Amino acid sequence: MAEQLASFLKLASGNRCFRQSHLSLYSAILMYHDKASCQNPFRVSRRELMKHSAIRSFATYHKCMGELIANGLIEYEPSYHPNLASRVTLLDNNGKP
Repeated sequence: MAEQLASFLKLASGNRCFRQSHLSLYSAILMYHDKASCQNPFRVSRRELMKHSAIRSFATYHKCMGELIANGLIEYEPSYHPNLASRVTLLDNNGKP
């Protein structure tokens, strides 16, 4: 988990588009990854990620998720089922799970 956070911080320091909301969301993703015994992929709901990252806006959440995906930090498979959480995969520096 420390490697992924260090990798994110290195990427974020060189990317002016990353804001505090990105760090908060990625930290929440790491927390749920840890709760899932560091298994990839793992399931987590949008509601829980927004709660733990203190993001209140759906637009901000989706923008940050899109940018985390575009930068090769995560893979995200949304769930459209109300009782089934979305699937998230943390990627390494090479873009692999």
